[in-house]
Amino acid sequence: MKILVLNSGSSSIKCQVYEVRSESDAVSLAKVTIERVGTDQAALSYEGGDGVALDEERPCRTHLDGIRRVLELLADPEHGVVATLDELDAVGHRVVHAGEAFSGSVPATAEVMAALDACCDLAPLHNPANLAGIRACAEALPNTPQVCVFDNALHHALPPEAYLYGLPRSFYTEHRVRRYGFHGVALRSIVEQVERFVGRPQSELRIVSLMLGSGCTANALDHGRSVAVSTGFTPLEGLVQSTRCGDLDPAAVLHLLRQGQSPEQLSNLFNRQSGLRGVSGFSNDMRDLKASAEPRAKLAIDLFLHRATRYLGAYIADMGGLDVLAFGGGIGQNNPDLRAHLCGRLSHLGVKLDPAANEAAMRSRAGLISAPDSRVAVVMAAVDEELVIARDTRRVVLA
Repeated sequence: MKILVLNSGSSSIKCQVYEVRSESDAVSLAKVTIERVGTDQAALSYEGGDGVALDEERPCRTHLDGIRRVLELLADPEHGVVATLDELDAVGHRVVHAGEAFSGSVPATAEVMAALDACCDLAPLHNPANLAGIRACAEALPNTPQVCVFDNALHHALPPEAYLYGLPRSFYTEHRVRRYGFHGVALRSIVEQVERFVGRPQSELRIVSLMLGSGCTANALDHGRSVAVSTGFTPLEGLVQSTRCGDLDPAAVLHLLRQGQSPEQLSNLFNRQSGLRGVSGFSNDMRDLKASAEPRAKLAIDLFLHRATRYLGAYIADMGGLDVLAFGGGIGQNNPDLRAHLCGRLSHLGVKLDPAANEAAMRSRAGLISAPDSRVAVVMAAVDEELVIARDTRRVVLA
């Protein structure tokens, strides 16, 4: 089954085409990325499975424009990966927010689309773009089934004490203010690799996953159930991230509002100008910060590590112990010293890294990096959200 996986953002489109033969047999045939959607200078990058590469700059005023160009390339006689678009058996979409409506992946029916539209106020930067991608594919591929894979579905089973805030209940029942949690697709990818490298199913394990990339989420998975997650009502809460502030006293927001800041200004501040960028004053890239001698660069890294350590300790306490610590994402994957620091903070629990394996993970991109005598397994995972979406899409279409 050939499946187009689409991640439609507010100003970008990211696609992969997979040939999925079974749950364990899937091959990526092509990748396409379009940046600056909505402009006349959109940047497109295409990589075919046979090594063909194409970069171009072109007008792309809407998501439909971008998806039409993606489909042209996929069926191009010289560089494409399908002879005709009829070879695409399904389209799988990453959808950020479904509120409490869905606990798993579902076909993109009219009822599902209406539910996603009703969640746009909960995810105004993401859901409208996700919906635009679904509608564009429906127009360009009217006979091809589409599937929605939700970023918050993993956390649907959070217990009330984990998802409720300390507010009057009416704010939950009337305004839907609660912890939703995000990065669920990425966390599923991490846990799939934990099962492979540790050789035990998640149903037998207490796992803390640190998804550390441009966006960051910590998650406690207790015998297959998500019981705690750092991201909350939005992806803004929790860990310090590349440009997001993470946890913040609400009184600080009220104070800034009284000082004359508008809600729009504060949204931009908290989401795009804070985190590593805001604390360092010059970069949201961990590589830049580590290479810098600026004291604020070291402070940004220390704050990042401090917040991650706090969540690690809290989640281990939530589950009454720890069997596996897993790292994923660009920061988690490319910084063995960061992994060593965080594991060192857990040495009293018997967490022990294999230094050689930890360094080698920079090359292998994934694997077991704990020492043989470690009481807790430590896994470095190569996150592949698109593969998770492709598998879910196949499963839903064949159901």
